Amino acid sequence: MCTTESTFAWVGTLVVNCAFIAFIAWGASKIWVAGFFISIVYTALLFVLARFIDRKSGWDATTHGDDESGSLHDEADVRMTHDVNADYSGQGDDPAVSGTEHRMPLLPNLLYGLFALALGVTGYFLPVNIFYCGSNRPFAPPGHWTTNITALPDDVQDWASSAEHRYSFSSFVYIPGEKVTLFQGSSVDGSNGATMGLWAAPASVYPFQTAEPHNFPDIENPTEFIVTGTGRACFRAYKNTPPPPPPNGTRPKPIPVPVPKLNSGNVIACCDGKTLQTTKDVSSNTTLLNPYGLYVENATKALWFKDDAAYSGPFMGTGTLIYSVDDYETMELTLHSTYHAPRGYKPPADGDDAEDCDKVERQRALMALFLSTLPVTITSVLLWVKRHASSMSITTYVGLSASAVFLFVLFSGKEYYVDTFSNWWYSISGLLFMLIMTDLSFCERSLAKDPFVWGINFGALAFFVGMIMLTGIFDQYHAWRWLVFNAFTIVPIGIIGLGTDQLFLLVLCAIGWLMDSFRIAALLADDSPEAAAPIYFVVLGVSGLLIAGAGWLLSKHQDHVHNVIEYHMEQLSISRRLLPELGHVVLQTEDPLSEPITTSRHDGDNSVC
Repeated sequence: MCTTESTFAWVGTLVVNCAFIAFIAWGASKIWVAGFFISIVYTALLFVLARFIDRKSGWDATTHGDDESGSLHDEADVRMTHDVNADYSGQGDDPAVSGTEHRMPLLPNLLYGLFALALGVTGYFLPVNIFYCGSNRPFAPPGHWTTNITALPDDVQDWASSAEHRYSFSSFVYIPGEKVTLFQGSSVDGSNGATMGLWAAPASVYPFQTAEPHNFPDIENPTEFIVTGTGRACFRAYKNTPPPPPPNGTRPKPIPVPVPKLNSGNVIACCDGKTLQTTKDVSSNTTLLNPYGLYVENATKALWFKDDAAYSGPFMGTGTLIYSVDDYETMELTLHSTYHAPRGYKPPADGDDAEDCDKVERQRALMALFLSTLPVTITSVLLWVKRHASSMSITTYVGLSASAVFLFVLFSGKEYYVDTFSNWWYSISGLLFMLIMTDLSFCERSLAKDPFVWGINFGALAFFVGMIMLTGIFDQYHAWRWLVFNAFTIVPIGIIGLGTDQLFLLVLCAIGWLMDSFRIAALLADDSPEAAAPIYFVVLGVSGLLIAGAGWLLSKHQDHVHNVIEYHMEQLSISRRLLPELGHVVLQTEDPLSEPITTSRHDGDNSVC
């Protein structure tokens, strides 16, 4: 049950940690070393504060034979009993045995969990900032772009020194020498979609000759047309180069694979009505962001234009970049601006993208494994065993999952496969973690049960989300995907939720049914778009009544269903066979002075508080 104390503890902890996270991000934005040391201090403070409150609470004072304060002792004490029955019908011969176990207060529990996670984040600072390749570089403070105006041609200097953003929104231009008009427009059949393409219309003299306009594919939203005086017109546009089709006889791969770098993005293009040339990224700092202010030099007919400084990446900063295109055949860019990097920062040189990124990713994964994920896992297990902190079951799973990801990168060297690996990992490991925590909760030894309860809930959440990503029910609306998701996700979670009396698992089942309702409504509405609103009303209304009715019916028979499932879980429990010790499993109630009661194994533990 959520109490006032637990609610305010959750909210207060969240707010304070958001403040520290923002402070760490601020330090990292200035220089990563500053963020690293702030993170170290933050991690140490979390541990010291958690340990201080843990010791002052005195929740385990009886267990260790002393009571240092006793101020929170009464609130933390819980009495647990369980009736060991021979079968679920209640006709057992063994007497009820009661025991006493103490529960760590919520605040130090949360602080221990945050400490374990902060430990992993602090350790990850080093590999992510030490090992990098290409454009994947550590964050650096912004630099500044400057241009030596006096070194530019005379008739360009006035244009270059103007700080005004002069945009031209011309949508067409006529090229006198070629007698052709370039313009932006969409096709009659709407094949361009919502974007405007580039069209060329040769001049015609009615009625002696006619000419139809033709389209240049992959060029979108051309604007700022300007005649160069060389038989061409230039403009800014977006080039959308589609990926190459798969080779004949092969099927597209279901997982993301690296593709050659395509010249897609904002470009400066020049066209004579028949041929089209576009600029190319000749180095890591010539990717155009927002080219504007096109200008043609009178003497050489060279094209000049300006661009804004990048707001992210290795060359982020302030100022204006000035480019020129001297050869309209090659469309090579000449950058006339210089980047002034902050003190102590070295921007990447041209050709860094050719580095062996697979090797760098392996180095980063290996270092992160030993400095981040393994420390989180080991620390979580130690605090779980020594202090019985419930949040350690969650951080243990987080540490194991992160370790699995880094091991995958370490042995494969393919970071772009991580998404697919994670989908499989969370689906399988989430299910196994939920089952293992469930099995251990039936162990006959006097183990702290709260970590198992937290683990059951978190494992179910990871399994639920992992199966959504793995089945792709929101990406590809195939009926079999939804059937698989319901049969192999909703049903197991519901059974374990009933057997362990965990409300959160039943909430996940209800969310799954709600997703089914929306999918059924969307499927019916696709066939009858004009009746979409009534269809959604009827389907969601009926589904809501069915879900509410199922909840009401379950409440009538929940005790019996729970006893039946719990009995079979106890019979199938591996931990009860491998770790036999006591003939009872402790249960938790609020009042340590109350009389022993016979109740469910997980009563009182099915709330997030």
